[in-house]
Amino acid sequence: MVTIFGIRHHGPGSTKSMLNAMQALQPDIVLIEGPPDADKLIEYVRNVKLEPPVALLVYNPKDLTQAAYFPFADFSPEWQAMKYCLKNNIQVQFMDLPQSLHFGLNNMAKEKIQMSIEVMVEKEPELSEEEKLMHRDPMAYAAKASGYTDSERWWEVMFEQEENPEAIFPAIIELIGSMRENLPPKSRREQQREAFMRNSIRKAWKEGFKNVAVICGAWHAPVLQNVHYFPAKTDNAILKGIKKVNTKSTWVPWTFDRLSFQSGYRAGVISPAYYQLLYQHRKDIVIHWMTKVARLFRKEELDASSAHVIEAVRLAETLSTMRGLSVPGMDEMYEAAVSIFCEGYDSKMDLIDKKLVIGDVMGSVPPEIPVVPLQQDLEKTIKSARLSKEKKSTEAIDKELDLRKPTHLLASHLLHRLNILDIHWGIQQKISKRVTGSFKEIWKLEWLPDFAIDVIEAGMWGNTVFSAANNYVVSKAKEIKTLPELTALVESTLNADLPDAVKELVLHLKNLSALTKDVHNLMEALPALVNAIRYGSTRQMDIQAIEQVLENIIPRICIGLPTACISINEEASKEVFDRLLEVNQSLNILNEEKHLKDWYQALHKISTTKKVSGMLRGGSIRILFDKEYFDINETVTQMRYALSTANESLDAAQWIEGFLYGSGLLLIHQPALWNILDEWIKDLSMSPTFQELLPLLRRTFSEFSGPERQKMMDLAKRGKLKESENEMEVVFNMERAELVLPTAKMLLGLN
Repeated sequence: MVTIFGIRHHGPGSTKSMLNAMQALQPDIVLIEGPPDADKLIEYVRNVKLEPPVALLVYNPKDLTQAAYFPFADFSPEWQAMKYCLKNNIQVQFMDLPQSLHFGLNNMAKEKIQMSIEVMVEKEPELSEEEKLMHRDPMAYAAKASGYTDSERWWEVMFEQEENPEAIFPAIIELIGSMRENLPPKSRREQQREAFMRNSIRKAWKEGFKNVAVICGAWHAPVLQNVHYFPAKTDNAILKGIKKVNTKSTWVPWTFDRLSFQSGYRAGVISPAYYQLLYQHRKDIVIHWMTKVARLFRKEELDASSAHVIEAVRLAETLSTMRGLSVPGMDEMYEAAVSIFCEGYDSKMDLIDKKLVIGDVMGSVPPEIPVVPLQQDLEKTIKSARLSKEKKSTEAIDKELDLRKPTHLLASHLLHRLNILDIHWGIQQKISKRVTGSFKEIWKLEWLPDFAIDVIEAGMWGNTVFSAANNYVVSKAKEIKTLPELTALVESTLNADLPDAVKELVLHLKNLSALTKDVHNLMEALPALVNAIRYGSTRQMDIQAIEQVLENIIPRICIGLPTACISINEEASKEVFDRLLEVNQSLNILNEEKHLKDWYQALHKISTTKKVSGMLRGGSIRILFDKEYFDINETVTQMRYALSTANESLDAAQWIEGFLYGSGLLLIHQPALWNILDEWIKDLSMSPTFQELLPLLRRTFSEFSGPERQKMMDLAKRGKLKESENEMEVVFNMERAELVLPTAKMLLGLN
């Protein structure tokens, strides 16, 4: 005897009805729609530390692009069936087409191998709109016939919200059977799946099991109920010729978000959180849900009293009664919450959508369940770095790390190593420019269930996160052909604290930097190397080898840059200007006198070369003035020459853009420079090119802060300034200064 339970995957009503029927049936064996590759993992369901939602992961260890997840929630019929069987010592197995055959079929499709058995399907005749709907989505057709526009809502009302008797399952088989009578098979793969399921039932009979229970999706129920109508010979022919692929499997944590239909999961449900409550508290579901709404609103400091809860419960139950429902559904509870808690405005409900409609729940898998060694080491390191809470969170978390603390430094190393392995649990955030220390990092952490297969894939590089990241870097370095890409990898490797890989990279870096003739590549590579040295002491790195590379790169930049700036177009000038600023900042961080001397000489040469664009000449002079390489008199001379009528107006405007990049305080505090600019703009206003240059000038001055622009407006109203007008005599009170000198010396380490 075979008894078929046609269920809705993740349907709480199906689960309740199935468990009641199973208790009455007392089967010898239970066959569940699922991958037989994972039969050995069913035993772990009895482990209380395996907390759903979880998923079976079945994968091809030789090709990790071939992987499949099979999720289960606590309210899933398949999950409760496994628990029931293990508790009552009933044999339980999966019976669907194994993933080893699915993967084999996928390979055969890629190789365009013709299957040995073909099922001839006649060309579909012209169909009416209703017939097309029935062929395309039979459940939607049934829902429409029952007066519903949504097949999910129809199934929920008919089969999930109700506490149906055992007779519901024969009724489902009859319903689906009538739908399938006039429909051709949906796909060749579906025929193969159902043929394998029927063979699984036959196998159970041959093994001596007489009372067989089958739990499958409702759509498959009719063709499994009538096993005798399908000759075994035909089913074997359908399955003949499929190449088998070796697979491995394990349990992985899952989330309600990934269990939802909205995530793209075809067998998902619209509201996992609602289904969880429906399974656990069917009679009091509205009270529980509205109480959760009130608590969440209060947490966000929004109005939510017990009166709100009472009125919302009453409204939801009234709506369900008016609509002929035995239990309020998600729609009724949502509408009631909008009316009572949100006063008709559903914008506030965005707050609770993730937590109470979809649900912010993540399952957990105990460490004793077999996983790849890399996963074991990862879990151990996460615990040591005190990131367990962040890993279990279903929402993104901002994590600030102080690298002076050992556990925070370990966490930083871990996150950098995972990023190297393309497991992007953490995304490093930019830190405000006002933060000058090198000991702080900010990460946005969000663990995704899909990382499970990424961890397995990364396991090919090593059994620990450290060794895997190290081996991956060494392998990747051999493929890199450009210096900027290599220096970026060096920086990442140093941040990840992979000293063995750094040695290989530095050797490659020396060779590649020696062969690199393009000064632009050298400039692009410099900031990453300087950052590595800058953070070296904080991260306890050996940076001596990096310093040797810099000794080679910096002089070549200083020698080659002036020539590289000659006769390039405006777009290229902007790119070089950005790199010039980055190199200047990097060299200031290094603060090596010999390098700065070479750099200032290079900028001097750029500033006096006629064929260099105005932006680069102006920017170079600004840097030289800021670093006191040029005094005010030399700067005034350079500016007067750049803005003289002998030069083109466009070149002069670009010179101003480069010279004033970042700040206009220079003009405010140096009247001589202000007067030159003021005179130039006055003369320019009479020129026919003024309209063309105006957007460029506006862009330059728009970069200044509001107070700076306001001060410039005041200066413009006053006309020409006296060059001594802004000079102020600075008088120091030495007695007061001496009071703070000891503290200042201590802070500067001069004691």
